[in-house]
Formats: sequence, C-alpha cells, structure tokens
Amino acid sequence: MSDRWINRLGRRGGRGLRPWILLPKVLALGLYTGSVAAALLLWLTSGHDALPVGDPRRLLAINTVSRLVFALAIPALLMTLLLGVGLLLQHWRAFLRMRWMRIKLLSIMVLVPLSHALASSRLSRLREAFAQRADDDAASRQFALALAVALLAAAWVIVLGRLKPRLGQNPAHSYHPAPPNQ
Repeated sequence: MSDRWINRLGRRGGRGLRPWILLPKVLALGLYTGSVAAALLLWLTSGHDALPVGDPRRLLAINTVSRLVFALAIPALLMTLLLGVGLLLQHWRAFLRMRWMRIKLLSIMVLVPLSHALASSRLSRLREAFAQRADDDAASRQFALALAVALLAAAWVIVLGRLKPRLGQNPAHSYHPAPPNQ
C-alpha cells in the first residue's frame, strides 16, 4: 500500500465557484445565440410575406417565432446575464479596470434593451396587422432587423469576452501601483 498524500501547502483543491458558474453561462449563451439565430432563420424562410393577407399561416409564422423567442431566447439571456453577474462579482475591481469589460458591459446595457424594445414592438405591430387583415411589410423587415441586431450583439459580446482585447491599455500601468519614490 502506498502512503496517503498530505497537503502541506494549505491550498484548497479546485478553482472555487468559477468553473461551476462559467460552464452553465457558456451553455446558456450558446442556447440564447442559437435560438435567436433559429428565430431569424425561421422568420426569413417562413414565406409569410408571400402569403395572402388573411392567411392563417402568417399567424402561425408569428406565433412560432414568438414562442421560440419567449420560451428559449429570453430565459437563456436572463440566465446568461445572472451567471455573468455572478462571475463579475468574484473579482469586480479587477474586471472593471479592464477596458474590454467596460465596453462589454456598456454594449450589453445598450444593445439588449434596444433589440428587445424593437423586436417586441414590431411583433405586437405584426399581430395587430394580422388581426386587422392588413399587410405590414415594414414591421416584418424591422422585426427581422431586431433579431439580426440581437444576434450581432451576442456575437460582439462573445468576441469581446473570448479575445479580451487590450484596446490600448497597458497592463503594467493599469494594474500595478507605481513604487514609492525614495
């Protein structure tokens, strides 16, 4: 039999909570991005604009895309944001000193509400147009644009979080205090 190994340095195993938060965040972000991409692709290929004005397949396209967004995309986005806040709170001072993180947070604060407001208003306008048996091509194009903005915003945030560009920031000057003059 071999002797049991004893930890003499006092370090704890593992990296704490970070991997337990990071993995579900990556999965939720993938689900969000995939569901928005699927909704956009479904909306663009449904052929709803070629259908007659009162055709129930128009409402089917609207309902299918809205169910995809409300059942998958929005809960995945909320889970991603909550887990991201959990990751940020672990080392918030260090993260907020980094320019890429500030740009990422600013992008999220601007692009998420913008795409949500645009998409939800256009979707309700499309539902009203269907109820009134009217054709609203502008709202249809704007809804597709809102989904594209949400998809591009997700891609932008993913690239910022993955590459972590310096953006002209010198880590030696930003993170280490200057030695005192003697």
